[in-house]
Amino acid sequence: MGMIVAATKVVESMKFHNIGSFIDFNTIGLLLGMMIIVGLLKRTGFFQYIAIKVVRSSKTRIWQLIVSLTFVIAVLSAFLDNVTTILLMSPIMLLIADTIKLNPVPLIFMSVLASNIGGTATVIGDPPNILVGSASGISFVKFARYMAPPSFLVFGMLLLYFKPLLKLTPEMDKNLSSLTLMDPVKAISDKKLLRRVLGIFAAVMVFFLFHEILDYEIATIALVGAAFAILISGENFESISKSVEWDTLFFFMGLFMLAFALQEVGVIDLIADALLPLKGHPVALKLGILWLSGLVSAFIGAVPTVTVMVPIVKTLAGGEEIAWIALALGASLGGLGTITGTAANIVGIGILENHTASKVGYLEFMKISFPFMLIALGLCSLYLLMV
Repeated sequence: MGMIVAATKVVESMKFHNIGSFIDFNTIGLLLGMMIIVGLLKRTGFFQYIAIKVVRSSKTRIWQLIVSLTFVIAVLSAFLDNVTTILLMSPIMLLIADTIKLNPVPLIFMSVLASNIGGTATVIGDPPNILVGSASGISFVKFARYMAPPSFLVFGMLLLYFKPLLKLTPEMDKNLSSLTLMDPVKAISDKKLLRRVLGIFAAVMVFFLFHEILDYEIATIALVGAAFAILISGENFESISKSVEWDTLFFFMGLFMLAFALQEVGVIDLIADALLPLKGHPVALKLGILWLSGLVSAFIGAVPTVTVMVPIVKTLAGGEEIAWIALALGASLGGLGTITGTAANIVGIGILENHTASKVGYLEFMKISFPFMLIALGLCSLYLLMV
């Protein structure tokens, strides 16, 4: 779509020689760098190792196991791409469901929502957060300080919400014993590469924490880390590039171009003008941004919503950090509401449909997820009133 806009010359200023003015390469660089590092970690079997360790630690208590694995999904999603987390962890969840004879539908729904909630906690955990972090200039640490508390709160509500839906029975605990015999060490396929890439990943996280003091952009840190990871892996870029989600990167570029076009033709200014009465009322403004971005994200997706909302929030709030946090919370958690709200939702439901050989309807997902999304946005409203 972005290229169509450029080709039709709807916006005369959209030229390749000033491409940096309408495509945020800080976001693109961060995504690319993290995709490469995570792709190499994935090849070592590291994530399967974590999953098996959690299964063995449950000691045949199914609810404890589900809580632990769901928490692992949320934590991984705070630092990895949500889609990657779902691709890695969904097979484990489905194996558990088959072993204990549990309906996998609510279990996968719960996993997908946990992934989105965990991704909400950090600036690198969710694509909407990356966009907001880049546009607002809020540091990695400060962003997490704002976003982690409501994320933990919503995660706790997720456990309360889904426990009765899972319909667990005492017999399921007995069926779980066979899974605790799995050996986590056998999941590691390359110990040497794991140690090296894990060290680079840890170093990247440390640099993220101090990027403001060091005066480095987080995209630079991610790309330098990815370059070192490629060097120590001994693989060529052609092999490494298979772990990069190129369609996602180009999708983001197209969205940046579309948002720039909307800005240039005045559409975004019209939306900002409609919200202008809220400008002098800080409480109404942050709640308005939260609920508008949340409800819109549920139906058109979190990333497109943030792309359009960023210039609107700049106009209305400028450097007001809490308004940017309201946008990040609204978009990330609003995406919980429907299958199309986030890419993780689509991927998770696709895996579930392949496993069960049956279709999961849009309304079936929405019946469970949309009420929870409203609860999540309600909790975030209370949180925003207190900060």
